[in-house]
Amino acid sequence: MTSSAPHLYEASTRTDLLDWGVQSDAIEGVSRSTGLLVHKGPDNRPETGIWVCSEGRWRLSIPRDELCYFVAGRATYRSDSGETVEVREGTAVMFPAGWTGECTVHEAIRNTYILAADDSEGSEPKIATPVMQSPLKLTDLVDWGVIPTMIKGESCTSGKLLHKGPGGRSECGLWVCTAGTWNCHVTRDEYCHFLEGRSTYVHESGEVIEIVPDTLAFFPQDWKGVCTVHETIKKIYMIR
Repeated sequence: MTSSAPHLYEASTRTDLLDWGVQSDAIEGVSRSTGLLVHKGPDNRPETGIWVCSEGRWRLSIPRDELCYFVAGRATYRSDSGETVEVREGTAVMFPAGWTGECTVHEAIRNTYILAADDSEGSEPKIATPVMQSPLKLTDLVDWGVIPTMIKGESCTSGKLLHKGPGGRSECGLWVCTAGTWNCHVTRDEYCHFLEGRSTYVHESGEVIEIVPDTLAFFPQDWKGVCTVHETIKKIYMIR
């Protein structure tokens, strides 16, 4: 049965990845990609999954906002404007639409990602590339209040924004939620990589989705159900 919210477990370690071929536009070496899709919408918009890439150096162009959470490896991204972004395990990066440059993979990298649906191909990025290092070590979180649709308990939320575009587009960052049960209505497509905690999402159809650490999930717009947070959850997210 197709899940109401496509998801997979052990995103950082699973080995059932598919061969996605050699990275195009190579500059040095031969980087090969593997991966696994969680969701792909019409015309690939949005697209969410796991991506792994071996050592090498190559050019790239990112047509739409893309959030990547790196769980392994080490790489350097250099934009044509001269910006340098260093990534390693525990780095979240939101590459803005129109980003062009090159990537040097020093040690094979693995990330989970969402490539947003908005088509901005050909545009120039209007912001510096937002980067968040070691989200689980952050202490300067902002109080985002109690979930307003509580059924039982009082789930308090907090977090830190990585980026928020015009009209809330491509909002992403770290989100934390304490124990409790509440009605959940996802008003826009959302990518989630759960880092800590345990929760249960029950869709209005009756489908039960158990969330544990290292679960990657895609909740489509208008997903409705009930969420019970058993142990405080922390997740990297993007709402497109």
